[in-house]
Amino acid sequence: MELRTTHDGMLRAFGLLLSQGARKQVASKFVYRPFGSAIHASRRLRKHEADAVNAITDQLKRLDPRDDANTEAVEKLLKELAKRPVKFVPLKLEQRIDRSKSYPYRSTKRGG
Repeated sequence: MELRTTHDGMLRAFGLLLSQGARKQVASKFVYRPFGSAIHASRRLRKHEADAVNAITDQLKRLDPRDDANTEAVEKLLKELAKRPVKFVPLKLEQRIDRSKSYPYRSTKRGG
């Protein structure tokens, strides 16, 4: 029978603590990609402020941001919107990662 000293017990406990830090990596189920930005009010807006923000966003929705002819108009509207009590919040698109396997004995010709 082996006698363990306090020093041995401390070393074992320290080893267990270190092994808990190196846990198994969990595979993520989703991938997140940037997807533009949303406009949120930084505080509760008054009626006239909300109407002004809605008017600017309606004008922005009508313009195509990819069209080079609209670049100046879009920048002008965004500068006007930045003067209002709003903040731009980045959006992310959540896409599920498919890790499913096809049945190993099924022919791919028959939809397997």
